Amino acid sequence: MSVERTETMSQQQGPRIPRVPQIFSGIESNKKCYEPMVVSIGPYYHGKLDGFLEMEKSKCNMVRRFVQQSGKHNIEELYKTVEDVAVVARRCYDEDGSVILNNMTEFTKMMFLDGCFVIQFMHCLLRDHQNLKMSSHFAALVARDMFLLENQLPFVVLRSLMKLRFGSDEEGIKLIKDFIKHIRAMPRQRVSCRKKISKFFSKTILRRAISNYSAKDPEMGEYYGASHLLELFHMHFVTSVDKNDTVDSSRTSLYRYHPAMDLRRVGIHFKPSKTSQFTDVKFKPTWLAGRLQIPALTIDDSTKPLLLNLVAYEACLGDNDKLWVTSYICFMDSLIDQPEDVRELRSQGVLIVTLGSEEEVARLFNEVANYLVPNPLAFNKVKKDIESHCRNTFKRWILHYKGPIYTVIFKYSFIFGLIVSALKYVKVFPAEPLYGVCRLPGNNSTLYP
Repeated sequence: MSVERTETMSQQQGPRIPRVPQIFSGIESNKKCYEPMVVSIGPYYHGKLDGFLEMEKSKCNMVRRFVQQSGKHNIEELYKTVEDVAVVARRCYDEDGSVILNNMTEFTKMMFLDGCFVIQFMHCLLRDHQNLKMSSHFAALVARDMFLLENQLPFVVLRSLMKLRFGSDEEGIKLIKDFIKHIRAMPRQRVSCRKKISKFFSKTILRRAISNYSAKDPEMGEYYGASHLLELFHMHFVTSVDKNDTVDSSRTSLYRYHPAMDLRRVGIHFKPSKTSQFTDVKFKPTWLAGRLQIPALTIDDSTKPLLLNLVAYEACLGDNDKLWVTSYICFMDSLIDQPEDVRELRSQGVLIVTLGSEEEVARLFNEVANYLVPNPLAFNKVKKDIESHCRNTFKRWILHYKGPIYTVIFKYSFIFGLIVSALKYVKVFPAEPLYGVCRLPGNNSTLYP
């Protein structure tokens, strides 16, 4: 998709960086999750909070380093490239009573400073950490603020600056994608030797084929198709949708909610999915039990704001088929009723809790899922298969008596083993041996056979 076509779509579809809907921002317990804590990006919070004054000074320092490392001795060249797209960028924002963008000079200056800061921050965080010049805690807060819906910068600005900074779009794409993966980083899973060999040969066979056509086109299309960083994050983690595993569009049914511990008692085990996609929820039944695969989620201070802003972004799309993060949150909320449910999911690697207690994690999902309405077709097949498993009388009977049966089998097999061992002992060591040193001497007898 070309830049010109993207800009045309932006003009036709109206504001592409909307405000958070009142239905979400009006919830008092979640209100702070939509507001930046340390840095404002874009016009919605520009100059409105006193706590950002110190960060504005840091912005200027990072902009200086951005200009120096770009190799452009004339800062006006960098400023000019932002000035050329400022009109298009302004159309991405929603002007209301609190935001007025009439002064194009001030708006362009803001776009330039914020654009240089965003790119330089990502570069220092991932590639040049010694020049980041901020603590890890403060950097985590900046990264948290960069994924707020109302704190976004149009990609049309970032593209123009990255091309001058790195010399090509490809390097800028890689930086942004690495930053997104860093935000949703998952623990490394153990890979079997067979999978390693298969992956090696797959790469070897496909390398030549990939080189024959532009493998960068899908990434470029996704990069140009997104309007801002949060949208690209959403596209990156919800695009791979296997409708056979997630959607059953034949009909919409209502299913009972089963907490994780209840499912565990009827033989359903939990396992983290192989990908980080929010859509990668699968249920695989076995003869007596079942395995529910769910994408892992790290729980820390930034989890709640990230999820809520993704939900707000999906709500602004006005498309039921795009409510994948919303549906994932509602599905997780159905599994988490008590702290014991969190403990079960945590022990299986589905939840990676780095901050907070199990009670706090359960409360987090209850607060995030408050007033959310998922896509009624999302994960419909998974829910149907779980319900079918729970209603299976034979499986429930076997699982119910599995404990007593195993106890009886173990007890009697232990007694049977003792009897068999005793019989073997008697056979090997008879009461009256006929040969051996134990034979008593008598007439015509010796001590040895």
